[in-house]
Formats: sequence, C-alpha cells, structure tokens
Amino acid sequence: MKHHQSPYVNKRKKCIEFHIKNACANRIALAGDFNNWAHDQLALRPTKNGFWTIEIPMLPRGRYHYKFFIDERMWAEDIENQFREPDGVTGWNSVLEV
Repeated sequence: MKHHQSPYVNKRKKCIEFHIKNACANRIALAGDFNNWAHDQLALRPTKNGFWTIEIPMLPRGRYHYKFFIDERMWAEDIENQFREPDGVTGWNSVLEV
C-alpha cells in the first residue's frame, strides 16, 4: 500500500486521507475543529507495518486544525504535516487547508 503524505486531499475520490505510524497503539482517532474535537467518532484502522489510516469525506474549502488521539489518553500532532500552529495549551495543532 502506497502512503501519501498525511493529510492527502484526494480530489478524484472526494476524500481526505490521514495516516500515522504507531506500532504500539491499540486505538487511534482523528479529531479536529471539523468534528468539534470529538475524539470518539473518527477511528483510524490499523494496516501493515504499524500504520493506521482513515479517509473522511471532502471538507468544504477552508482551514482546519486537527490532531490524533491515541489510546484514549494522548494527543499527537501529525508529524508528516509541516503546517502546525500552537494549540493554546502546551502543544501543536496540525493544519489542513482544503
């Protein structure tokens, strides 16, 4: 399976693909201002070699902040995404432009 850089706006399939590599996690979810930071709605599915992935429907044009929520206890930015901004606490939000 070929992985694009995360996030990947797939205009042909009208979706946005996210992935993260974490061989130790039991559960990873995607949360952001596009779903009111709900960390129990968008579960990634594990694939090969410790990768987790999710495709969400295309979002309207705009700028969005997001993170991954790992094992119900830890927030993580998307390290493949070079675009990030302070989260207002002690970390970073990843930034997606559609």
